[in-house]
Amino acid sequence: MLKLKECGCIVAILISLLAFNLSYSTEGPSLNINEYLNEIHSLQASFKQSIFSPANEVIDYTEGSILLKKPGNIMWQFTVPSLKRITVHDQKISTYDANLNQVVIVPFSDRYQSSLANILLKNNSLTSYYQISSETSNNNVYSAILIQKESNNLFTKMKITVVEMLLTEIKLWDASGQSIAIIFDDVILNAPLSDSSFQISVPKGTDVFDQTS
Repeated sequence: MLKLKECGCIVAILISLLAFNLSYSTEGPSLNINEYLNEIHSLQASFKQSIFSPANEVIDYTEGSILLKKPGNIMWQFTVPSLKRITVHDQKISTYDANLNQVVIVPFSDRYQSSLANILLKNNSLTSYYQISSETSNNNVYSAILIQKESNNLFTKMKITVVEMLLTEIKLWDASGQSIAIIFDDVILNAPLSDSSFQISVPKGTDVFDQTS
């Protein structure tokens, strides 16, 4: 099992509101989280990401923005504490690190099928790898806790929170007890996005390590 400190960033890259006929109440959940994610065709948002130790101490913190366009494009742009871009495009993961002045390109392989990136990008992948353990709904706040179906998943558990029909927070736990929490702000759903938005512009002089060929 990979440690979140080692692979949290890569894993993390790793709705039309009218499409839903949902009403929230305290009587019980009324949102189908799998269908909700299926209806997200594009997403733009800022995010704050914290990685916690098993003792719930923050061991890493980053901020940035995310772009997503189905069926296969997602970009995490980290701006705090340093500039980094992680992009899934054309079945490849490209990681640009400004501090290291390098780009590393690897295949988006089966290793990442249970990752957050794949769950957001591929319809029905959530229920393929995770099952709902519990759901709560109170007014306009819905949350679901899901547990892994197979022991070889990247994460053992996740919690997804939706507030007023906007994806607001995702928290994931690995087998070691570490966790990663991603809080989304300024969320825009299903606005047009160009495929060119997901192409990394490599500054001149940057070292490129392409492991896909």
